[in-house]
Amino acid sequence: MPTRSAAFERFRFSFFEDPDSARQGLDTPALAGLVGEERERAEAMLIAFLPDSRAIIGLGVLGSSKAEPHLAALFEAERSAQRAAKLEPEASWLPDRLLHLATALWRIRPDRRWPLAAIDVLGSAAEATERQEAAEALYDVRDPGAVQALVEALDDPEPLVRYHAARGLLAIHGLPAESKDPQHMLHRLMADEASRREGGKRDVLAAVAAAPASEPADRGGAGT
Repeated sequence: MPTRSAAFERFRFSFFEDPDSARQGLDTPALAGLVGEERERAEAMLIAFLPDSRAIIGLGVLGSSKAEPHLAALFEAERSAQRAAKLEPEASWLPDRLLHLATALWRIRPDRRWPLAAIDVLGSAAEATERQEAAEALYDVRDPGAVQALVEALDDPEPLVRYHAARGLLAIHGLPAESKDPQHMLHRLMADEASRREGGKRDVLAAVAAAPASEPADRGGAGT
């Protein structure tokens, strides 16, 4: 067994052993920085770990073309379950897994099928946390349908959904979103007061209208 780098060991612990990874977040920078045999080993470990969501996330970070058939099959199964749930409320499906799959597949090979799933969740999920996660899943999606869905979500009744929809729009257009200024448009968009909220929305829409959509960001390196 070859000696592994510190980055590989951080990846291994974070993705497979850390009981607190769901709260602390996965060490995706350690994974993204792996090269050569270590990157190939990490990819194989993650494929073997499917359908765990940690594996789905990691394979998206790697931009793993080897994993694409496995992820696509999982995506189609979850998408079918999502459709069934619309017809039969008792049917179960996993919105989190579907969103992770859509994000990973988009990073591997952009295709409009993937963000459509997130758009559906954003527009129809009863749970605010699911709509918020759907908005986050569209952060890196330079697609007119995604942009329109995020614009519509600026009127969501939940402040955090509005916030993440706005962040997604700014990200797609290459605009900064971080600010501690309470008068910043994102903070105003989250307000309960209608006039303040509408002012934040107008400023977000004006900002993105003035900036062309930026080029797609690096999706974690070339597929392997």
